[in-house]
Amino acid sequence: MRGSKHLTVVMVVAMLAVAMVPGTVGAASADALHVGVTQDADTGDATVTVTRNETAVENATVVVESSDNYAGNGTYATGANGTIDLPTPQERVNATFTVSEGNNTTSTSVVLVPLDESLDVSVEADDANDTVVAIVTQYGESVENASVQVNGTDYAGNGTYQTDANGTVEVTEPTTTTNLTFVATADGLTAETTVAVEADDLDVSVSQDGNESVTITVTEDGEPVENASVAVDGNYTDAGEYETDENGTVDLSSPLQTVTVDVTAEYDGLTAETTVTLQGEVAADDPFGQLVSSFVDRLKDTGSDGPLGQAVSDFVTENNPGNADDKRPDHAGPKNSDDADDEEDAPGNSANAKNGNGGGPPDHANNNKASDEEDGESDDEETETADDADDSADDADDSADDADDSADESDDSSDDSNGSNGNGNGGGPPDHANN
Repeated sequence: MRGSKHLTVVMVVAMLAVAMVPGTVGAASADALHVGVTQDADTGDATVTVTRNETAVENATVVVESSDNYAGNGTYATGANGTIDLPTPQERVNATFTVSEGNNTTSTSVVLVPLDESLDVSVEADDANDTVVAIVTQYGESVENASVQVNGTDYAGNGTYQTDANGTVEVTEPTTTTNLTFVATADGLTAETTVAVEADDLDVSVSQDGNESVTITVTEDGEPVENASVAVDGNYTDAGEYETDENGTVDLSSPLQTVTVDVTAEYDGLTAETTVTLQGEVAADDPFGQLVSSFVDRLKDTGSDGPLGQAVSDFVTENNPGNADDKRPDHAGPKNSDDADDEEDAPGNSANAKNGNGGGPPDHANNNKASDEEDGESDDEETETADDADDSADDADDSADDADDSADESDDSSDDSNGSNGNGNGGGPPDHANN
């Protein structure tokens, strides 16, 4: 059988003539009265117990008062066991108990609860174990083997549980903030409560210190999270996967150019995401050579696992704006013949097509001249980049001029191939020329 709650209140006893008799303070403490009020778990009846130094006080006067219509209101005298019995209330009442014995008087107030409202369930979060704990009591005492039904929206812990010896049930903490309802049942009595449970909140934020560095911070309920997984996605030199340190942070370099990245943090089954625009060292409309120069400086500051020249060459190949059609000068013509709307105007479709060689220069012409010149220039630039990474910025600046020269050479070659010498060989050199 469950026990009864014993509410004990220790009050300072007012002694007559305290102000006149030296040493009575100690005597008053020794003679202090203690009042306890309990309610029976089976009947709801109340019992008032008066003691002094843990010894029952007989014939103490107990006055029971309440503003409600309580049948137990009145004046009583304690029996040999220092108690008086009162009926169960029909509704909750706040009763005041004033006890007098000799020159000692004390009082206390207690809320008396009817039997059908005696069962109670309370809920608290155990953040250390990531659980939610429900506690079932009756008149303040733990209730073992009580049934507890848990229900929440989209909550994995929904179900029915049994309280342990401490009257508790533990359920997993929800992954999102939600309302959980707990309904406790024991001996035909029912108690219900609904609480809003805040789930662990994983958060990821990104800050940038000017153009110097980028810091990613992962927190859970405002506290730094160590060993959280962080993925950075975007056209960013430091894109990749990382793990937070003891401060819950990941430190990265600022991007060379302004870029938007997606950052995803994961820890203990929780996920947080954010999208942020990082400011770069080089503006989008700055010369490409300045971008390459910044990249070279970055490599020198941070070090490189492989050859410096190769890293710069790869960077130029991947980021050179000359690779895009919209970066080509107007006089260079379309990217290829497929882009031309008029086949006769398209590069290569000259009068030499009559020679049966697809419109190119005659077979005896030096077709590799322009190509060799361009390849030579490319080889020279790549060699200079590998030998001296700092010159890569200048090479990139000259790329537009190279494109212009290539276009001029293409125009000259077209003029040569289209010209006719009257020998009937489609404009090539005369037959007696030294091909």
